[in-house]
Amino acid sequence: MNEYVGFKCLHYSVTESNGHVEVTICKKIISQEITIGVRTINDTAQAPRDYTHIDEIIEFNKRDTEKKIRIPIVDDEEWNPDLEFIVELYDPNKLEGEDRLPGDDTQCRVTILDEDFPGTIGFQNTEISVSKNAKEVEIEIERNDGSDGTISCMLTTEPLTKEPSSHSAQEFEDYLPKEEKITFRHNETSTKIVIQLVGDKMRQGDAKEFNDKIQDDGSQSADQGSEEGDPDLIFKVKLDCPEPKGVKISKKNICLVTIVRNEEFNKNEESQRKLIEFYLAQRDPTWTQ
Repeated sequence: MNEYVGFKCLHYSVTESNGHVEVTICKKIISQEITIGVRTINDTAQAPRDYTHIDEIIEFNKRDTEKKIRIPIVDDEEWNPDLEFIVELYDPNKLEGEDRLPGDDTQCRVTILDEDFPGTIGFQNTEISVSKNAKEVEIEIERNDGSDGTISCMLTTEPLTKEPSSHSAQEFEDYLPKEEKITFRHNETSTKIVIQLVGDKMRQGDAKEFNDKIQDDGSQSADQGSEEGDPDLIFKVKLDCPEPKGVKISKKNICLVTIVRNEEFNKNEESQRKLIEFYLAQRDPTWTQ
């Protein structure tokens, strides 16, 4: 602790909407004049973006016991995690870098509390089906529980399974892979992306595992009841890497896109249910219902 002067409180908190923070400097020696400097130092909060930098000379006369310093805080529409800056006392008669007054109470920290709500990002629907003849699929991404500031995340596509299988759509064969930054501006709550489909491709391979899963109580197999007899193909669209720090992705972070190749088979509700159960059994640990 400094024996002559120091901050009354070592940690202040202020909301953006308050517009300013007031810190108190106390003089500890009675009947003595003191001249000191007070300045702000950037930490996670940056001047002038988040607050107004100050660098002032403060004079205590013999009767003064404390001085209050007001530091303006910037209230913007952008969401940020809580930010901090430092207020420091120094000796104006010494060189910069060697002038900070000794003692733990000659420096205090100010936390700016953000009252904005950036929202969470997720897919509107986690399962979408398109015809094998479709040229593209449109997917809607939503921002819920707030819309303050600009936020973003990354969108990527990938096959349903890492190893090729009769039910996993493949890049370039069935769809064009996509990697794109999704950005929501201030007050934007919805956006759409388009993924190009290559078109139906006759796929060779053993569908026995698939048929074993769905042939129950007379259900139709994937290689029966249609001209082609191929199982539907699925690929994943994922959301991750939200920005800025503190923005979250909702539990609806993966969308399964099904390219329907056997439309007659998919009219059977029970067979569809078994099909979905089979697909979900193949999901990797990143899938969240």
